[in-house]
Amino acid sequence: MSADASTPGPRTGVSQAAGYRYLHEGIDVLAAQAPDLHEVLDRCRREGMTHVILDGTLIETDRLAGVRDNGNDLWFSQKHKAFGGNMQFLAAPDGTPLWVSDVEPDSTSDVTAARIYALPALYKAAADGLPTLADRGGRSPLKVDTLETGS
Repeated sequence: MSADASTPGPRTGVSQAAGYRYLHEGIDVLAAQAPDLHEVLDRCRREGMTHVILDGTLIETDRLAGVRDNGNDLWFSQKHKAFGGNMQFLAAPDGTPLWVSDVEPDSTSDVTAARIYALPALYKAAADGLPTLADRGGRSPLKVDTLETGS
């Protein structure tokens, strides 16, 4: 009988709490080995990539809580009508994942999250010859020559 990730205790003898602890320990080990954005961009330049792609996405969840100053739920996205977190994603020209940011509440716009996690490094990379293809948070067409922030 194979173990199911949703029921670790009954089939493996591991409690649900221990299963989640092991899961998060494993994620922490993998995350500690992940390169930071500057290392990723340096590698992209060394490998001769023509550009990188930046986009943000909602990771939906039902297990977050928090309140903004105005009383609205911190983790609720009016745009997506769902609870979740906003993560910025950097990819190679062929779509290969290169880097993922930390999560921000999805009440944080893509542009704001990009400013927090990615734009300073991407501006430098663009000045060094590695432009970024990015949308402006759904407000305009894509642009390759310069990194547009939507402000």
